[in-house]
Amino acid sequence: MGMVFALPGVAQAAALAATGQNPENGLVLTGLGLGISGVGWLIAIGPRFTRTSPRPAGDVARAEQYVRIVPGVAIASVLAMFVIVTALMFATPRGTSPEVLPILAFLASFPLPVAAGMLYSRHLHRDRDRLYAAWLGRH
Repeated sequence: MGMVFALPGVAQAAALAATGQNPENGLVLTGLGLGISGVGWLIAIGPRFTRTSPRPAGDVARAEQYVRIVPGVAIASVLAMFVIVTALMFATPRGTSPEVLPILAFLASFPLPVAAGMLYSRHLHRDRDRLYAAWLGRH
């Protein structure tokens, strides 16, 4: 969840710096995202390093559907945001002004970590049997 804020924060800070503005807003957002990620990682430290067996998948049909649709959803969300940002740049009076570009950079980069997370989750769902067998082999 935190990377959803951290990566767009980096894009916003870079755009602010590139347009001669103070990158503080983007850096604060980046720090907030990294902090949220760190807290989330610490909260999940118990399940990450547990020796208890993982639970079997409860809804295999839903997991299979997720595996099928995620690539399309990830690509469509990135492309849709790209179209929206491009439209805002050219359809609004100040769409390419230095004050607006950092916000557009934030918006353009926002779906990227979301899509990456969805694709990683898909990998975990798709390869769950192999990953489970590897986990059993280590324990």
